[in-house]
Amino acid sequence: MSGPRLGDLLAEALPRDLPLNVRHVSTPPTRCDPLFSAAPGADPEVTFCETNFLIVTLNRDSSKVDEEVAVCGFEVLVYTTKRLTTVFVSKADSTGNLRLIYDKHPAAKKGSLLRRIATTFLSFLVRTRRRPGVKTVLCLFARAQNQYLFPGSVENPGKHVLDDRGLVRWWCRVVDPILREYDVELQGAADGTQAEEKTDKSTKRTATAYLLVPGCDNYETRAFFPPSAKFDAKDRLRWRVAYPLDRICADVNVPPRCLIPRFPDDPKSRFLIDLDDELPDESSGNVPPGKAGQWRSVKSVDQFWEMMAFRQECSAGRVVGFLWVVIEPPSSEKSAQEGEQPTNSAFSWPEAGRGEVVLSESDYKKAHSVLLEGDFETEDAAVTGTMAWVRKVASLADILWWGQAITGRKEELDEKPAEPIPAAGTVNTALNVRKRKTDSESSGEKPSDETQPRTDPSHPMNNGGVNVLNGSIVRKKKKT
Repeated sequence: MSGPRLGDLLAEALPRDLPLNVRHVSTPPTRCDPLFSAAPGADPEVTFCETNFLIVTLNRDSSKVDEEVAVCGFEVLVYTTKRLTTVFVSKADSTGNLRLIYDKHPAAKKGSLLRRIATTFLSFLVRTRRRPGVKTVLCLFARAQNQYLFPGSVENPGKHVLDDRGLVRWWCRVVDPILREYDVELQGAADGTQAEEKTDKSTKRTATAYLLVPGCDNYETRAFFPPSAKFDAKDRLRWRVAYPLDRICADVNVPPRCLIPRFPDDPKSRFLIDLDDELPDESSGNVPPGKAGQWRSVKSVDQFWEMMAFRQECSAGRVVGFLWVVIEPPSSEKSAQEGEQPTNSAFSWPEAGRGEVVLSESDYKKAHSVLLEGDFETEDAAVTGTMAWVRKVASLADILWWGQAITGRKEELDEKPAEPIPAAGTVNTALNVRKRKTDSESSGEKPSDETQPRTDPSHPMNNGGVNVLNGSIVRKKKKT
């Protein structure tokens, strides 16, 4: 599959005359554990996974090529089976150095640069990974975290962190343009079942977005939808409050544990692992009929999502959003593919979607460890950390230099200037941004009650999980 390069697509999306550098690293697909647990007596689904990592940098000094500072980074995992391609946003973070861009290019403040970069990168991966007759799923979970890819960046005063609710809204706005690259599905019933289509849509791909926020009802969840959702016709809804069970699962008549995918460092994956302790011991040979692969406490997928609201990650005022965009192949392709299914391979590695540098899985981890051992608290430290990673990748790839310099070409940004800038990274998919009071006042939005960054004491990037006291309860010591 041929098409524009990632750098060219980013240049088209960014403000005119804005100079940046993009670096895309990927790994070859390797055999991995299946996303879905196999049903009792069934073989595990053959699954491959590849990693894609993007870093966008800015030249601090245009006269020096070795003084680049990272602006943001994204890690995305692509899973492939015979029947499904899953693009999963694993990690996202920013360094707080957007101010360096705004100092030199004030016009860039008119739009959300990070959101444009995220949308363009994910759209690129989705389009280059599409396969004839195979569904594509873009998915992520949004959970607030103050840093993930760039250690020390939370101490950068330029890094803002969105609260949990703002983060979910931000990711919905990231994926909405990707959703609208594809045609709409016609709904014929209130339950969202697809109507029979008798138009030329059999030759077009369609897409629908699904969002679940454990602990929020349908009305509360719809409040996270992007503004564009308000203008969708009732029989052409693009956004739904639901889990796309029948869209991403091959057979819904299996135990619930086989109907929910397991991703790395995923809150629902940890819940699945805990529930698996309830499975009957099949080695004893005394499992009652119909009980194989069944949990004792959770009997259905709906009950699973209800119980997720009581998990630590989703309770105590925290909000976690689970988001899917399901892209259906044209019905004409699906019909043609039915006869080819036995020879359809689970392995897929299109050349057009590969990184500028391709590293083995072990070399990728070596380069990534250099990034995680860096320090991004100050501008100078961020330059050192950025260039250490760039040189490490070059060394592992046995090349002198790499990276693509781009210059923005978009004449006008169709963004409201008051939009908060999501600049902080999060665990797995959350570019979180804490709003300052001035941001809320200038945008006319009601300030959120949850303005402090979330911390997880067990997480290696959180330095023990420091608690932040509200200013109203801090008392100064009287002078004596």
